[in-house]
Amino acid sequence: MPKAQSAVAAELDPAKAPRKRSRAGGFSTVTRTRFADHAYTVLFQKIVTGEIPEGDPLPSEHELCALLDISRPVVREALQRLRDEGLIASRRGSGSFVQPRPSLEVSSACFAEKRRLMLENLEFRSTIEPQAAYYAAARRSKADLDAIEDAINRQARVAVEGGIGYHLDYGFHLAVATAANNRRFVDAVQMVEHDIDHGVNLVRYLARFDHLKRSQSVIADHSLIRQAIYQQRPEEARKAMRAHLENARLRMVQSEPLLAVPQE
Repeated sequence: MPKAQSAVAAELDPAKAPRKRSRAGGFSTVTRTRFADHAYTVLFQKIVTGEIPEGDPLPSEHELCALLDISRPVVREALQRLRDEGLIASRRGSGSFVQPRPSLEVSSACFAEKRRLMLENLEFRSTIEPQAAYYAAARRSKADLDAIEDAINRQARVAVEGGIGYHLDYGFHLAVATAANNRRFVDAVQMVEHDIDHGVNLVRYLARFDHLKRSQSVIADHSLIRQAIYQQRPEEARKAMRAHLENARLRMVQSEPLLAVPQE
């Protein structure tokens, strides 16, 4: 199996893939865009971690359809997003290839737009998630605590290994929203799922953030939120979540893209 195809196959996990749901019980059917988000997620992670190196081809559209169990229009939507972000380029008759890291000019333009979108996202989340944490502290179950703890532990393991932490930050915030025992909080977090994971990762990729330092800061914030929820202190949980989102905003505001990858 070619290297890129093997890398994509290794990432597949049925638990990560969006599932179609019936409208029974108030669950709406997953749209094509959600499946495209999943395809984009798998490919994005493989590119930014170097598992599919610069200059290497991605699996063909046909292969991606089979590997991800999705249709060709969905694959094309995911590939177009990667092209728009300058991560891949397509060559007629040859497929799609991973591009070198963008130049400073390209990085700066992409960074500015992504940062604007992420700040909008954080503004919205700051009105919703502190209240979700408040109710989580008041209503959480043992299973909720286990899910929150597991999300933090998985983040810590990936941070030490130097990984991107695919889907783990989102997993923590979803666990907190679920613990609030109000479906609307879960809906709100799911609505911004893509931005939580991949907008931050792309900006980090372009800006060359200190990955370990940022991960340690995020995990420390998450641990304070977990502690307040465990101790059933709603107001402390709300304040901890608000402070966490403000820290994320400050990291975004204060960061700038660098000219080149730092030399060892």
